[in-house]
Amino acid sequence: MAIGGIGAGIGGGLTPLLDQIKGATKATGATEGTEGTSGAGSFADVLKSKLTDLNASQNDASKASEDMATGRVDDVAQTMLRIEQANVSLQMATQVRNKVIESYQEIMRMQM
Repeated sequence: MAIGGIGAGIGGGLTPLLDQIKGATKATGATEGTEGTSGAGSFADVLKSKLTDLNASQNDASKASEDMATGRVDDVAQTMLRIEQANVSLQMATQVRNKVIESYQEIMRMQM
């Protein structure tokens, strides 16, 4: 049963993406904890971290909706809050993805 558009399979769909990022990080020779001159992690590390957080948020919302459907939890407000937090996180990730793709396409259109 899906509540608020969050189904049981949504969180699991991010695992292949996380595996791809991990493989891409290894392929480029980057290591975990690689830091640039500003002290921030590499883009791949930050992206991997945020996708892991998104995956956890989606799993939490899925579990909350399952608990609500089975009657283990009676607090509708808390359940809806978790689902909406996961929804907002997913929308944010989608917008970041769109901006990254748009930036890549703009770079590819540049003439040398």
